[in-house]
Amino acid sequence: MKRLPVICCILVLVGWLIPGCEVENCPPNSLTYLHFSLVDQNGRTFNTSDTITIVGQTTVSDSLVSDTLINQETAVSSFSIPLSYDAYTQFIFAYHALDVGFVGRDTIRIDHRNIPYFTNLDCGTMMFYEITGVQHTHHRLDSISLTNPNIDNNEKENIRIYFTVTAVAQ
Repeated sequence: MKRLPVICCILVLVGWLIPGCEVENCPPNSLTYLHFSLVDQNGRTFNTSDTITIVGQTTVSDSLVSDTLINQETAVSSFSIPLSYDAYTQFIFAYHALDVGFVGRDTIRIDHRNIPYFTNLDCGTMMFYEITGVQHTHHRLDSISLTNPNIDNNEKENIRIYFTVTAVAQ
């Protein structure tokens, strides 16, 4: 009976010093973004000379919700943009030229399937996506190609946007 308090103290100390079995193995990047690349008609990456503003749109309870995702970005060749948890996300690309002002806009609609991805209790749930369709207007952009329909937390190109670019004399 005299050993019982000593054994209890040893068990409490051992339990306190040894960590629990669960180890956090959360991915360093738990966000998923749709990655656009801007290319010319020959498939070469180029930096746009126009200022681009991108507005994301989705519907919530029969109302259209808009949010500016990228505001007046210049000299870029790619974008990373989040998708909504709805069945589709629509983006409006508004173009402004420095010397002219507003030039035009294109609308891109991305239809996607949402895939919840659960790693463990400590990390929570991430949302992955699978692109099921792409529709767009043709005001400034020529065409769109889907290079990778699976969107996860690995940063890779998903959509390539083709613009018709005139050759500049040097």
